[in-house]
Amino acid sequence: MMKQFFFTIMGLMALASAQHNHEHHRVNVAVYYEALCPDSIKFFTQQLYPSLQGNLSQFVNLTLLPYGKSKTTEQIPGQYDFNCHHGPAECQGNRLQVCALRTIGEGHNSEGLGYNKVATAFINCLMDKVKPNGNQTQFPTQDCATINHVPNYVNIENCANHVEGSQYLAEVGKQTDALKPPLTSVPTVVFNNQYKQDDNELAKTNFVKALCQYIHGEKPAECTKNSAHTAKINYALFGVFACVWLYAV
Repeated sequence: MMKQFFFTIMGLMALASAQHNHEHHRVNVAVYYEALCPDSIKFFTQQLYPSLQGNLSQFVNLTLLPYGKSKTTEQIPGQYDFNCHHGPAECQGNRLQVCALRTIGEGHNSEGLGYNKVATAFINCLMDKVKPNGNQTQFPTQDCATINHVPNYVNIENCANHVEGSQYLAEVGKQTDALKPPLTSVPTVVFNNQYKQDDNELAKTNFVKALCQYIHGEKPAECTKNSAHTAKINYALFGVFACVWLYAV
């Protein structure tokens, strides 16, 4: 009995130590994007979200900023109008997302993670399933809430349709406008609060590789797999070029 108790305590201590270690080595990742931007949708659904489905998720402090190239006008104190890159429907999509980030889990991170897992999954679903149709675009809020077990989707819609949602989006707009150098394209990915063009471009096509560069100490398995995959591709390309060269000679 005492032996079982001892191993249980040791296991819990190891788990707590591992979690603390991951927190210590988390990379701050800020993603500036737009709800209806094709490049933003591609990055979110094909790079960012898939990368967060394994151990790599424990090494990220994620900040999502759905605003992009929008412009904000404050008509009267506390009430805002927006001019969004892909039209009024995108403004609604941006508001839905900021409201989801504020509402789901009351805006708190999931346990052991540097972001809210449910809110991120919900937003990924919105990005993946929306079918842009100009001003008639409908966002699959209810479907995505059902898929991701979000019980308060009506609260998210109410937030997006009222002053509260506009205020949240205006705050994200201020954060976006504060980016140095100023944002020129979306998505823009910033690691550890410092924009680097090379890292931003790499992240769009290989987010795992871009992120792993910033993880110090013991890296998760995804980083090793990514390096091995890259090495395999480079070796294959070397073989092809070698054959071509020999044939030419």
